[in-house]
Amino acid sequence: MYVVCSLLCCSDVCVGKVGKGESVNIVMTRTGMGKFEFISGTHNELGREPFMVMDYNTTEGGTGHPGFLCHKQPAIEKHLRCKMEQAQHSQLRLGATVTSIREDAEWTYITYASSPTGQERQIRSKFLVGADGKTGFTRKHYLEPRGITLDQVTSSAYSQTWVALNWKISLPNSDTHPDFPLWRQGYTPQQVYDLFFPNDFRFLCNPQRAAVCGRFGLPADRLWRFEFVVLEGEDGMDMAGREKIQQVVYPYITHPGSKHGVDGYVRYPLDCIEVLRCRPFSFSARSCNKWALGRVALVGDAAHVFPPFGGQGIASGFRDAMGLAWRLALLTQPPPQSYHHPYADSKQPTTCNVNHQRLLQGWYTERKQQLDHSLASTIENGAYVCETDPLKIFVRDWYLWGMQLVPSWKRWLEQGNRKEGLTRYEWQERGNMAFLPGGSGGGKNFPQVYCVGVADKEEKKGVRFTDDVIFEQGKKGLFQLVVFIDGVTDLHRIQPLLNDIECISGGMLGAAETTFFLKTTKMIQTSWTLPTQPSNVYRLATGHEFAASPLCEGRPEPQYYEPDRIWRESDSKQFVILRPDRFVFATCKDVFELKRAAAKLTGLISDGWVEGGG
Repeated sequence: MYVVCSLLCCSDVCVGKVGKGESVNIVMTRTGMGKFEFISGTHNELGREPFMVMDYNTTEGGTGHPGFLCHKQPAIEKHLRCKMEQAQHSQLRLGATVTSIREDAEWTYITYASSPTGQERQIRSKFLVGADGKTGFTRKHYLEPRGITLDQVTSSAYSQTWVALNWKISLPNSDTHPDFPLWRQGYTPQQVYDLFFPNDFRFLCNPQRAAVCGRFGLPADRLWRFEFVVLEGEDGMDMAGREKIQQVVYPYITHPGSKHGVDGYVRYPLDCIEVLRCRPFSFSARSCNKWALGRVALVGDAAHVFPPFGGQGIASGFRDAMGLAWRLALLTQPPPQSYHHPYADSKQPTTCNVNHQRLLQGWYTERKQQLDHSLASTIENGAYVCETDPLKIFVRDWYLWGMQLVPSWKRWLEQGNRKEGLTRYEWQERGNMAFLPGGSGGGKNFPQVYCVGVADKEEKKGVRFTDDVIFEQGKKGLFQLVVFIDGVTDLHRIQPLLNDIECISGGMLGAAETTFFLKTTKMIQTSWTLPTQPSNVYRLATGHEFAASPLCEGRPEPQYYEPDRIWRESDSKQFVILRPDRFVFATCKDVFELKRAAAKLTGLISDGWVEGGG
């Protein structure tokens, strides 16, 4: 069964079967954005002391990664397209413009025109996902006439136009620029670059014109981004022109010579700057009243629009896709055979007829909760940057500066929103949620730490991320089971008790795919007394082990890393049922609780939602 995803403002179409065994591995072009520096004042000095710093080099927040990951979007899109072309169950049809959409009770029908001939073709699919941006065809021309609206998020009102400028920087040297004055002061080409385009990301809280700037991509690429707000009465296209860029941006790459012991002013050589992009963007905080209707769903900017602060726009698009993909897999795969099991409730359905409306409503109900959290954080960043009231600026700068005089408060500030921990969905009645609420522990984003296999062949693989072993390529179960153990005795006791878990869960869990984690970072020296050494048993790894592994190349060594977080945030319970989007379906203290929770997974298969209660 097929799902069609319209991409890139309806200029491309991706057709694919939704499967359980395929993944997309994206290599980030740079693993950290360093520190976020908030700089106040009506000046053009990027080196001015900030009034607040958030340190995103640290491994906090439960992801196992630095606080912010930087990427180069063309590189990510290239990897995604390559993966689509290689995948067995998808086709990428470039140069396709969607011209009409219709649906009936069982199918969607998409008509598109192929370039350069303009020949019209049609695709029939079980579902359509519109990932075609805020002005795309799917919402504007199909769903809006049916009642879908892109509404202002009243709790996070924001609407402004910004100009985004991307530069590629090359290094000057004494041969190409013999008259550049800093050579006489002993500067090297790299030092000159670092001087004018410093490390870390800067939020320039200039009340006359707010701006944001910093490096992105691989360090060797020397890419730099500068964004500035378009003021009331100004035209965005005009402000993106060369003359206005000279007025707004060039002062930031022009230093007074006295700063470096030379006369006059020193500007970075303009012939060493290549403009990759310069255009205005309108930003607002908006979200659709519904993200799905019938058999058509919206993801990314088609469903919600973010302000520019915090880089949450594309991240939210990926979160949308992760939460939607496994539900589409559930909707499009043949249902398991009907059955009844003593652990299931007496009213548990025993026939399969997935209600896609409920399943999709549960998806966007959950995602809207996370979206609201991300928007609040994004708007808070924007409030720091765009404030123009002199009194509020004075209070902000001195209050935050004073807080940083107390080490514990400074540490609290440096964490940013990571101090709040990972996302946790709240259960909503009639929300068609896909987890067990309350004491059953569902709805949490599962922490990721580092681990090492205890079997010889696994240990040779070295340190790995826990997500990578839990959702190992080739596993067939849509959901995964994690078990925390104290040692070999626990393993011997628990394994036989899981033999019927596949039957109980309606095929959603597999005993052979269970991942066992020893609750220790110590090396295990013991005989497992099994026919073969288990390849699905891991111990937790230390930050020092990760720092010495290839996974740490190009990224900061872990700071404030907590290996026991994976166990602690699972309510210290032994069993965890995980959804493919890394959210917890349920935590269970014993096998009896586990099997009751596993039986409730069939509610997703049969009716598209899970009844509350443990």
